[in-house]
Amino acid sequence: MALALLAAVPLLVWWLGWFPGFVSSDSVDQLGQARRFEFANAHPAFHTFAIWAVTRLWDSAGAVSLAQVMAMTGLLALAARRLARLGVPWWLAGGTAVAVAALPAVATTTISLWKDVAFSLALLWAFTELLALAADEERFWERRWPPLRLGAALGLAWLFRHNGFLTVAPFLGILAVWARPRARRVVPTVATVGVMVLGVNFVLYPLLDVERAGIEPGAVFISDVAASFRHEPSNFDDDEREYLASIAPLGVWQGLYDCHDSTPLAFSPNFDSSVITADPAEFRSLAIRTYLRDLDTVLGHRWCAADYLLWPPQPRGAYFHRPPFDIAANDLGIVRDPISERAFDLTFDVFQWVEPNGRLWLTWRPALAVWLGLATFAGAAFRPRLRILLLPGALFVLHLANVAATTPAQEFRFAFPLYLIGLLAAPLWWLVARPADADLTGPGEAPERQPHPVPADVAAGAP
Repeated sequence: MALALLAAVPLLVWWLGWFPGFVSSDSVDQLGQARRFEFANAHPAFHTFAIWAVTRLWDSAGAVSLAQVMAMTGLLALAARRLARLGVPWWLAGGTAVAVAALPAVATTTISLWKDVAFSLALLWAFTELLALAADEERFWERRWPPLRLGAALGLAWLFRHNGFLTVAPFLGILAVWARPRARRVVPTVATVGVMVLGVNFVLYPLLDVERAGIEPGAVFISDVAASFRHEPSNFDDDEREYLASIAPLGVWQGLYDCHDSTPLAFSPNFDSSVITADPAEFRSLAIRTYLRDLDTVLGHRWCAADYLLWPPQPRGAYFHRPPFDIAANDLGIVRDPISERAFDLTFDVFQWVEPNGRLWLTWRPALAVWLGLATFAGAAFRPRLRILLLPGALFVLHLANVAATTPAQEFRFAFPLYLIGLLAAPLWWLVARPADADLTGPGEAPERQPHPVPADVAAGAP
């Protein structure tokens, strides 16, 4: 849709003003790997390889952020088109796409060089394909390309983040259950995901000689163990205390624990994560015992860590992570060099306005968008003709659960796909309020068709 393509305007203004984009230390690490053609899997090596591929066209960090701008524009326009196909008025569908792109949180994150942006784009693509499925389920599965496109989107989501499979794998199961008794129609989608994941791990990575050591999954539970030790230290026996002390002094475990942010503890110079990496089974065992004997404390910690997903106000004394203003120190020659000073001046004023803690509930924290998405899909559930929209709703809820269970700190980038989908789903309320306007075919439901008028001369029996 031409209107939705206007989403490129605010995104390009930010890109021109903040060239080459927002660059963190993680970004510098991946850009360095791409430049040296040496790949490690601490950050998903597939994403680093994608950075390498993009920078073959233009050897600049700005090429990556520009590619993200182009992909975001295309997907927002595609989402608007799919919403209009469902029966949402074109002006509402296209206007929502432009409005979403104009939000500072969306624009600044889109030009941030993070794997989270690529992952969010993949999940947004999957969402648009599910809207196409909702419009005409039978035609979606009968055609060759739509199931493969959905599989490709889900496969990219699996590969762009280490925890992506926690969203994708359960969703594929839900998709198969939804399609029963003809679950075989889902085979092309599942096969596409499988071929992508296996091909990358067992063909591409060996060819690239990827250093396969990634982030130890057990490290996700560092803050859970710290929460229990902080609040119920008597639960830990002498051997467990000795083991914790081998990682960091016990005072560090208690003093640096913060339920909103595990970064100060996990990245403390006094915290030796190599002890966990050397014998991950021992730490995982301790984490399991912690859950079993102190479940209430751990669940309380998890709610505190993930409350930014559902609680709009910014907690006093906590920090909400956004794209960093300064480009991380590097030896790659990456510095902020605006292409347009006028664009920078304009967007810098916006950047300053959205930053105060008192405005974060509106400008950055994702809770309002998450609640909007949940309410939209819940509303669809009460309309029989719209219940097929529970498929994109399932993708949304599964990823919400994934982020809540794995979030190490309150960061917008973790919730970015939820923010996008929650806002882009909002126009579906038009159909919830006017289900007769919905132009879709639910499971087993034939689309309504008006009979063709009979010409007057035929009705009169004329030869």
